[in-house]
Amino acid sequence: MPEPVPVPKSLSVAIVGGGMGGLAAAVALGRAGVKVDLFEQAPKFEEVGAGIKYVDLDLGPNTVRTLEQMGLGDEYNSVAETDDSGLFFQWWDGIKIRKAGETYTKYPRSAVHRARLLEVLHKSLPESVTVHLGVRVHSVENVVDDDGNDKEGKARIFYTVSKPPAAGPLPPLNGGAALDTPSATTGPQETHFDADVIIGADGIKSVLRTTLQPPAPSEAGSAGGKPSTQRYTGTYCYRALVPMDKAKALDDEQRGWDAARPKMVFGPGRHLTIFPIEKGQVLNIVAFVSDRSLPKDERTWEGPWLKKVDKETIQADFAGWDEYPRKLLGLISEKDQIQWALHEVLSPSTWRNGRITLLGDAAHASLPHNGSGASMAIEDAYVLSGLLAMPQCNARNVEQFLQVYEDVRRPRGLKQQLHACETGEMFEYATEKWGNDTDAIAQEMLTRTDWIWDYNIENDMKDARELLAKRKLI
Repeated sequence: MPEPVPVPKSLSVAIVGGGMGGLAAAVALGRAGVKVDLFEQAPKFEEVGAGIKYVDLDLGPNTVRTLEQMGLGDEYNSVAETDDSGLFFQWWDGIKIRKAGETYTKYPRSAVHRARLLEVLHKSLPESVTVHLGVRVHSVENVVDDDGNDKEGKARIFYTVSKPPAAGPLPPLNGGAALDTPSATTGPQETHFDADVIIGADGIKSVLRTTLQPPAPSEAGSAGGKPSTQRYTGTYCYRALVPMDKAKALDDEQRGWDAARPKMVFGPGRHLTIFPIEKGQVLNIVAFVSDRSLPKDERTWEGPWLKKVDKETIQADFAGWDEYPRKLLGLISEKDQIQWALHEVLSPSTWRNGRITLLGDAAHASLPHNGSGASMAIEDAYVLSGLLAMPQCNARNVEQFLQVYEDVRRPRGLKQQLHACETGEMFEYATEKWGNDTDAIAQEMLTRTDWIWDYNIENDMKDARELLAKRKLI
């Protein structure tokens, strides 16, 4: 990333969304002297993200390097768990409960609870960032004159103060960022905010993407060319955190099953991802269930994305599997018996509209089978903040810098989405290439994520600088 400018820049940025990508961008931009206003719907950061307590991240070395290059390496290492053995996963057939092998990586395995990483980003927000909590953004626009010209040089957020505090100020932030406290009122307050740039980091249900209606790519099938939106992938999952002592009680030494070892368990249309967290005291379980009977752009999910079910439904989803993984699923508590419908957003053909752009899941939400959703958002934040922090970037030419960001980042985001989808199909014996050959799948996983993990984000910045030079911007 370019060296931060020594004095505040004459550039203002508004970020919609206080998740991983939005916070990472706010930290990087704020440290570079850019004035940032961050808008988040939750009334406090602890409430950001549905079901956040269930979500743990296996971060690849590319992400760890990016955080280090952002100056957050020590902070990340203070909350992350590292397995120096290099074991990535054991690979098992869930029907026969047979281990096909183990994949070791050339890097230590790094995992972190999503909430802990968000806390690191919260605490790292510098003084040049102002946080607006409890606000609901409902639209955005580029400010133009009657002839459609960018006369004002601004983009505008329209929002409602949806959850003002009943009395007194909002809880203080742990970092240096300022906190805008909305006035307590008897009803919602509608207002707007202008900035030189608006970044939509507001997730898979992005209001900004919905407002801008960028077209879906050709890879979206019959939806290609139509306004890009989220679509159901045909897969739902169960997430659970189980005490390790209960999981260990089910260990089978004869068959080599040890709950403390990270593993993937495969079966037709089903698979489990299992790994220890919280210093080995808790077992994280994610059980995936897929229906691929319809084409990708015809799969639908009715009702809320999170549905409560009973334990019999979970067991029925894994009928025909070996008794051990079914006993493990039987440890899921009643409160965790929830189907999570997994949706995606194939990266729109363009992310940018004037001074407004997209970042992270708002641009390329994917299935989690590469474990790279958060990684892509952090990479996006690194590149976008690096470009906006350049001394040559200003309010007059910023749209060209935003276009370079998109040109550099969109291909990698889209490739990761398509690749993650194929990975899930492979894990569930739904490909012609690998079929139900667990040994072949284990062999494929020796190198399958190298193109993600071996990547250095400075390569993107190098490409960006070359584009900027070619377009005579630097």
